Amino acid sequence: MRLDRKILRKTALILSLGFILALGFSLFLHYLHNAKGLIDFKISKGYISLRKVDYKFFKKGALAYEIFAKSLDYRSKKKNIIKLNIVKAYIYGKNKKPEFVIRGKTGRLNSFSKNVIVSGGVTIKTRKGTFMKTSIIDYFAKNNKIVAPDYMVIKGENYSVSGSGLIYYIKKRIFVLQKNVHFLSNNSDGVIK
Repeated sequence: MRLDRKILRKTALILSLGFILALGFSLFLHYLHNAKGLIDFKISKGYISLRKVDYKFFKKGALAYEIFAKSLDYRSKKKNIIKLNIVKAYIYGKNKKPEFVIRGKTGRLNSFSKNVIVSGGVTIKTRKGTFMKTSIIDYFAKNNKIVAPDYMVIKGENYSVSGSGLIYYIKKRIFVLQKNVHFLSNNSDGVIK
């Protein structure tokens, strides 16, 4: 009799565990199929779609930049382009704190070169309080520079600069505006400090 009860208990336990595993697996498949619930993740041939993205890029062991987006679409292995929606990017400096915070409606990340293009109402805020506004920017990871070909407005504590064709060298903290440059100073003595 003891042998029969032990076998019965083991069989009931195995059947219960099998049922729980089958139920869990079917729920997992349901969430994958509907792209709702736990993981919000779809994969098919050459296509990936994610929601709530946090992408980090490290250069020589240090965090170079971090991108947050509400969604991501990766469509082709050949183009190496990841499309981002509602983008917020942090570019980090030597002190491991964000030097720049870039926001825009859309973005494109090249997964090979690690360059980023942000467009649509782009704003850039520096750690020291400078504010920039333009329609599109390119961040070149290898050269550590920001390029904005369109019209841009740059506002600091005591000045305002506008023009087009911005090149900003991040390490050197130098920016160049190439065309139609206008400068206004708010200092009472007119001297740039």
